[in-house]
Amino acid sequence: MEVTAIMSLTSSLKAAGDIANSMLKLRDAAAFQQKAIELNGEILNAQNSALAANAAQAALIEEKRALEKQIVEMKDWARQKERYGLKEIVRGVFAYELKAGVEPPEPTHYVCTNCYEQGKKRILYRQPGDARSVTLDCPDCKTALRVVGAGVYEAGSEGGH
Repeated sequence: MEVTAIMSLTSSLKAAGDIANSMLKLRDAAAFQQKAIELNGEILNAQNSALAANAAQAALIEEKRALEKQIVEMKDWARQKERYGLKEIVRGVFAYELKAGVEPPEPTHYVCTNCYEQGKKRILYRQPGDARSVTLDCPDCKTALRVVGAGVYEAGSEGGH
């Protein structure tokens, strides 16, 4: 809970108690009514402070949940990263490749280097080319690696790869 909200709640409750005590000593109806109005005001202040403290606590709980989710995602990505190694597909063209023997096993595939560096696993999909080339496309950042012939390539990217 927010410290200022708790302090405000405590202050309002103390003031309400003080007003209630002074009301017990009053015999004059007008003075009693004035103190009753003051008491109602302090009760409203206490309620508002309690609501503010609850809202602050709810915000902290939500922030905690978001941070816990982020930690889980970071740990999962750390485990995923260990499964891949950087490989030069052809001279000057790089992608992350699933390491041999990792568990659980998956078919061999390449992961986009741009997305990998941003903490995302995006498998590059092979697009048909002519007899001399093949293109590997990233579905997320739109990186396209065109591999041509024996080590000759052209690489292009809309995503800055």
